[in-house]
Order: sequence, then C-alpha cells, then structure tokens
Amino acid sequence: MTAHIRGWAASAALTAAFLAGCADLTAGLTPPAQATPEPGAVASLDRLSPGVCNPVLARSLAGARIPIDDVRDVVYGLYRDDRRGKIVGYDAWVYLKDQPGSVIVQMDEYCTLRQIYTRDGAKLPNRQA
Repeated sequence: MTAHIRGWAASAALTAAFLAGCADLTAGLTPPAQATPEPGAVASLDRLSPGVCNPVLARSLAGARIPIDDVRDVVYGLYRDDRRGKIVGYDAWVYLKDQPGSVIVQMDEYCTLRQIYTRDGAKLPNRQA
C-alpha cells in the first residue's frame, strides 16, 4: 500500500468511527412532542406577538402540556446569517403566569421545531404518562 492510500484508509476509518460515535450519542433522543393546539391558541399568540411561527409554537406548547391560558407573554428572537442577510432560526421566549423565567421554543428558518428548554426557574409540566 502506498502512503497515500494508507492515509486515505486511516481517514476513512476515523470518519466511520466518528459517525458511529455520533449515532450512539443520538440514540434514544426524540424530537419534542407536538400536539393539536387548543382552539384559539394561535390567535392568542398572535395578539401577544404576531409571528409566522405561531402555529408551530401553539403545537409545541400543546405538546409540552402548557395551556395557552398560562402564557403571559411571548417574545421572538431571531438568528440571522450576517453574510447572506438571511434568517436561519427563531427562539420564542414564552413567559408563563405564576412562575419565573421562560420556556424557550427553538425553531429553524422554516419554523420547524428544534428543541424546547427552560431558563431562570421556569418549569415544564410533569410529563408522566
């Protein structure tokens, strides 16, 4: 084997090992749940903060078992690719009544749900089956 072929084979083996390790890391991970929102949920979100992602936000809140009546405010942040001037993602900061902090619903540029997490003391409802 020449040095060039041995180098390529070693590189391919490292790539395969890395990808196998990534598969192990993502095994068992599931996307956040979405569910049919309550009637009027999107309209309620539109009153708080009009946005193209509100239908997905409403489904995400329903999937997380957060009633729309518990939402006090919504503030959208966006991620922009400065080189292309294109929006590449959104964060919906959802402030709930009767608790501190916020629930963040992260979506991509097409409003596809990426993840849901909490900050500053907010808690998601109990998810027991």
